[in-house]
Amino acid sequence: MIKQWERNTKKKFYLIAALVLVLVLSGGLYAYAYTTAAGTISIAEPTGAIATSNETATQPDWDSVTDNLSENTTCGEVPTGDLFEITPNPTYSGDIVTSVHLTNTGSLIKAYQYLNMEVYIDGSASANETPNYRLLTLQNGQASFSLEGLQPTTGNWTQTSQADFEGGTLNQVDTTTSSGNVLLDTFTDSATDSFDDETKIDSSVNVSVTGGQVKLTAGAAATETLRPNAAGDKTNIAGQEPTSGEHWDKVDEAVSDNDTTYVQTNSSSWQEDLYNTANSTVGSGTINYVRVYMVARSLLTPAQTSAYARIKTNGTEYNGGEEQVTTNYATYSYQWNTNPSTNTTWTWDEINALQIGVGLRRATGIGGLADRVTRCTQVYAEINYTTGYDSPGTITSTNLLSGEKVVSIDDFEYNASAIPSGTSLKVQFSTDNTSWYNSAGTLDGWDTLSQGTANISLSGLGWSGANFYYHMEFTSGGTNTPVLDEISIYFSSYYASGDLTSSAHDAGDDLAWDWLNIYFTISEPSGTNIEFQLRSAATEVGLSSAEWYGPTGTGDYYTTSGTAINTVHDGDRWIQYKAYFSGPGDSTPTLRDVSITYSAPATHYNVEIIGGSYCLVSDNTSEWGVGWTTTPEFYCEVTQR
Repeated sequence: MIKQWERNTKKKFYLIAALVLVLVLSGGLYAYAYTTAAGTISIAEPTGAIATSNETATQPDWDSVTDNLSENTTCGEVPTGDLFEITPNPTYSGDIVTSVHLTNTGSLIKAYQYLNMEVYIDGSASANETPNYRLLTLQNGQASFSLEGLQPTTGNWTQTSQADFEGGTLNQVDTTTSSGNVLLDTFTDSATDSFDDETKIDSSVNVSVTGGQVKLTAGAAATETLRPNAAGDKTNIAGQEPTSGEHWDKVDEAVSDNDTTYVQTNSSSWQEDLYNTANSTVGSGTINYVRVYMVARSLLTPAQTSAYARIKTNGTEYNGGEEQVTTNYATYSYQWNTNPSTNTTWTWDEINALQIGVGLRRATGIGGLADRVTRCTQVYAEINYTTGYDSPGTITSTNLLSGEKVVSIDDFEYNASAIPSGTSLKVQFSTDNTSWYNSAGTLDGWDTLSQGTANISLSGLGWSGANFYYHMEFTSGGTNTPVLDEISIYFSSYYASGDLTSSAHDAGDDLAWDWLNIYFTISEPSGTNIEFQLRSAATEVGLSSAEWYGPTGTGDYYTTSGTAINTVHDGDRWIQYKAYFSGPGDSTPTLRDVSITYSAPATHYNVEIIGGSYCLVSDNTSEWGVGWTTTPEFYCEVTQR
């Protein structure tokens, strides 16, 4: 062991004086320590200490030198063991020199002929040389060692860039919208009106909402009567009364005159007439049907059908159903809902070119030939139509985004199943139901719609918030209407929660790491929040199964920058953080950077005696000089190189 300091008070005084001299010579900036079995005396503790030196708990057994002393044991091997523990400052980088001094040589030479101690420091430059030790003797009194390339054992792991954050695992968070920052991600939602009712329409003019469609309001149903005014392309009925004039003027009266004027036949075969009519005086509206009327009778009790109404359109003749008339005048008719030559709705040009007429034959073969006749006294056509659509028509929506959490208003989609020629459909938008814009942002502007399903981007407006209205105008020339089937407004909202699990960080060496503090820069608008937890492990693989901790346990979170890290992580080499984001849907917190600081105790270097030899003066201690000792006293000096 190291010799007790108390044994020589006078020597202690001189030694401290010597140490002070060394301190002055070396500049006085570094830690020096004198170690005895009684403790360590620090000298001029500097602010720039590069290392500390402490006596090890166990020392070489110098008592063994005099145990069982005999003539044959005066020489032997030096006791081995640790002397000092050198601990570099964790923040220091560079080289240091450690020197071990003998302080009681004067007492040692009274017992030893020679004392050669092999002093060794593992990790020193000399540890890789041959020999790997320095010899400390009664003659040289000092052994020095270089410890080279010391590095700090503190660290600061910082993540602040897009690449840093994207190296982790992102869950409903966004790193691209704001470069270098992490936000809650957005998702697309929509509000739709399929017009099953009018609950999403605030006001409307001249439109109807029925059957899941919006149309212009149609006018009232009406009829126009057209009567013969000239001969048509066929005049084949055999007789007329009076016999003078044209067939058409025998059947053109507005009120039937019965047997005063008529056309008739007693032919057993069908005979037919066609008559031109005056042009329509209406000329607009949707034609619902054309119905041709005839007023006819048979002189004798009928035994078969003997009359039918007929038309000619687009060059083709069409007959109605055959009628079995009675012996008294009665009205019979046949209706064409569409033009039979086109199978589409009648047009007003087709009405103006229409010819109407009848087909007749005798109703019976019994009786005198002159009495077997069938007569027709009146023929006319009734045109049923719906007057033109009311125009313009408008609808204004309610606030379609009421109660929604809206970051941005993105698109307006519509389905218009019909926008016929001569009609139009256009739309404008508002966030206050007062000022109206088109999608380009023009005040009082309109977007014109096309038939089918299409999308209008509203992103250029830069609108956000839970207020949105549309105003739509329908126009028509009267005969047709645009048809709107559905609209949808698409908007973006922030997810209510998300998280970022960082990449794994390796402190670098298997040291006793002390994880110090977590720092972060965040912004948290009202209703938003970011909080953190950490997990650590000895290996990267072990991280995946490690538990997440807050500052005191698994149930809490780091919410204040600079908070001390839970000591549960100390000693682990690998670490991760997890950032938890939350918000109300229309705003997001922002994470800008995260830093984690850490340190580790510096590597310890042990100064030890690993061998050597000695010889004593004699085997009789009474022959040794007064004040002898076999126990060396050492002190250790550490300086910057």
